[in-house]
Amino acid sequence: MAKLRYRLEGEGPPVVLLNGIFQRLESWDPVLPHLKGFTLLRYDMRGQGESEAPEGPYPPRAHAEDLLALLDETKLSRPALVGLSNGGVVAMEAALLAPERFAALVLCCTTPYLDVALRAKVESWLHALKAGGTKLRLRVALPWVFGRSFLEAHPELLAEEGLRGLAAQAPTKTAQERLLLGFLTLEDLRPRLKALALPALVLYGTEDLLFPKAYASNLAEALRARLEALPAGHAAPLEAPLAFARVVRAFLEEVYA
Repeated sequence: MAKLRYRLEGEGPPVVLLNGIFQRLESWDPVLPHLKGFTLLRYDMRGQGESEAPEGPYPPRAHAEDLLALLDETKLSRPALVGLSNGGVVAMEAALLAPERFAALVLCCTTPYLDVALRAKVESWLHALKAGGTKLRLRVALPWVFGRSFLEAHPELLAEEGLRGLAAQAPTKTAQERLLLGFLTLEDLRPRLKALALPALVLYGTEDLLFPKAYASNLAEALRARLEALPAGHAAPLEAPLAFARVVRAFLEEVYA
């Protein structure tokens, strides 16, 4: 297990929040006020934030094994997993490794497989990172990550100062490469997911250009899960935290009723 930075807070049924690929645990801050009444575990995955960045790449299974070890360390029993993007992939992999250890899945703006289009998008980030570092990778990635409405409301994100601020929060260049290369090892999880018997909710952003609705629809079909839309792009918990939290809370209250 990599040494991971984490925060465990709140009281109530246990929930783990799993970051997107380059995020830090603070990325969930906008959602936290709307998820009171749960015990929340959030953490930086290997290579993210202040967690350890061992030799890579970091495939989904490595992240999933880290999560299982973190649950042992924190003694958190049968939490629901709420995963965004790559965090959703990690949630699926962990549930497939040890389904008895989890109560439910909430999978937001994620995918159980790579196709030609998605692989090309992610590889373009890797090429940009190698060619021009984090700032060029951000210039290439941000129009895919944030929805049109959010970018129109926050044009500063694409300005030079905004890019500098985002770059300062990003993992190191080496860690970013390891994270991307790990994601690109994703195999088609759908055949295995069909045998998974956990309550599941699949969410997609109506303005998500990176993982459009088709990925969510295919995932929901494999899991026999409820499928719901959010008025956001790929970074739905950041773009629409209240809408995200409302639908997640309603689902979790059903699970833990």
